[in-house]
Amino acid sequence: MSKVSLIRLSLFGFLVIAVVTPLAEATRKSVVLGGKSDVPNVQTNMEIQELGRYCVEQFNLMEESEQGNAASIADTAVLNPLNFSRVLSAQKQVVAGLKYNLRIEVTQPDGTSRMFDSVVVIQPWLHSKKLLGFTPVATPVY
Repeated sequence: MSKVSLIRLSLFGFLVIAVVTPLAEATRKSVVLGGKSDVPNVQTNMEIQELGRYCVEQFNLMEESEQGNAASIADTAVLNPLNFSRVLSAQKQVVAGLKYNLRIEVTQPDGTSRMFDSVVVIQPWLHSKKLLGFTPVATPVY
């Protein structure tokens, strides 16, 4: 039989009763509200891999758009898109939706590999997915 603790607090003249069970206490210790948590099995998680592909595609579209704007001014545009290789690590955070921090490996136009850190937010009830950041990693750590 599990032990149940009752806690009574008086807050601004209101009586608040909280029931704390061992399970609730263990859950509270393991999950920090709004905190980041590692996504397990990233290499085999197809949803995360597709999310990484989406980030690279969105980055390429933004670069293409910027180069297109520059081309209209300078009349020279060279499009060198990055190619998605894989997501190496991922963390998720509950915000107004799900925020993912991804470490993505890409292949550059010259054939070399490079790492990028990406931030993307998904709000399923709005059918929204938005790339917030895509920055190169200074020193890639595998």
